[in-house]
Amino acid sequence: MSETVRVQAVKQFERFDLQSDTELQELITMASEICETPIALISLLDEDTQWMKVRKGITVESSPRELTFCHHAIEQESVFSIPDTLLDDRFANNPFVIQHPSLRFYAGAPLINRKGQILGTLCVADSKPRILDKHQELMLKMLSKQAINIMELKLSYEQLELKKKETEEHKETIANAEIRLRSFFESSPNLHVLLGKSGEVLDYNKAAYSFVKKNHNTKLFRGDLFITYLAPSFVPVFIEKYNLALTGEKCYAEGSTDYNDLGEIWWEARFEPAWNNNHEVIGASYSARNVTDRKLYEQKIVAQNQSLINIAYIQSHEYRGPLTSIMGMMNLIKEENYKPSVEYLELLEMAINKLDEKIQDIVSHVNNQDATNNNQVKLF
Repeated sequence: MSETVRVQAVKQFERFDLQSDTELQELITMASEICETPIALISLLDEDTQWMKVRKGITVESSPRELTFCHHAIEQESVFSIPDTLLDDRFANNPFVIQHPSLRFYAGAPLINRKGQILGTLCVADSKPRILDKHQELMLKMLSKQAINIMELKLSYEQLELKKKETEEHKETIANAEIRLRSFFESSPNLHVLLGKSGEVLDYNKAAYSFVKKNHNTKLFRGDLFITYLAPSFVPVFIEKYNLALTGEKCYAEGSTDYNDLGEIWWEARFEPAWNNNHEVIGASYSARNVTDRKLYEQKIVAQNQSLINIAYIQSHEYRGPLTSIMGMMNLIKEENYKPSVEYLELLEMAINKLDEKIQDIVSHVNNQDATNNNQVKLF
């Protein structure tokens, strides 16, 4: 089995304060009493360190893995026992043997998790040589199984709590998102209605409710057929676009409707399919936006452009005649040394009056156009 995977399993327990766990303390106390040893502990081995997670009779919390007895114990699934360390060449010069705590005896049962990975040992030790009988070895192995069960239960409980917390946070996130979405939905000045596959109202915003209330003097309810609140002239277009949305296609429409009290209102409407989590169309989203101000502004621009065209026409065509006459008269007067005859002056006066008439036409045209623009009523 992969050592990397085994070490990852060990590291799951590193953050736990197992030393203060009452059940695990009871287990190593039982192991110490059954095996008649002053030292008992639960240890875990990662890639380079042995961690004494639960201790009795020893204060050391960790040591280099290569110096430990458990390093050899995790290589087998049965109880690993050293009756006399001084008689075993592998441990005779071990610092834990020749120095404090001067260990002469060691026995360790592997901690095997549910995936078959050996994470460490439940072991006992003594400063005197000792041999465990079969009953003691069996009990040590049973206690090691109970120990890993308790440890994995703690891990499962923590993961369950973490999952529960994540679920609560996810729910809160969704709830906050729904509140923000609903707030945006309700605060929109545009009309929004969610329709079912039969054209019934599933949901709506305040703008839609106000629209129905103002124009039909009635309340909008979920389940209503929204088509009953539309202008008759718009119904054929609405049905066409709505049916296209039910096939999964986004649609757009624009036009104007004459409302008695409000006058003519220009609008833009969008039809979009509504999907469920299985990507199935369950209805259509209908949105309508009042674009009357924009349309009026566009009409104003068009009218202004037409006015400029008319003025340009007058300048390029109707000014030319009077100006040509005036210029001709002035040349004749100049040729006669600025002593014009009455006939010349009369013709000059006629040309000037004609030019003034055209200027007055332009001024009148501009004033009429401005008055028209200023008198247009803004709707909504």
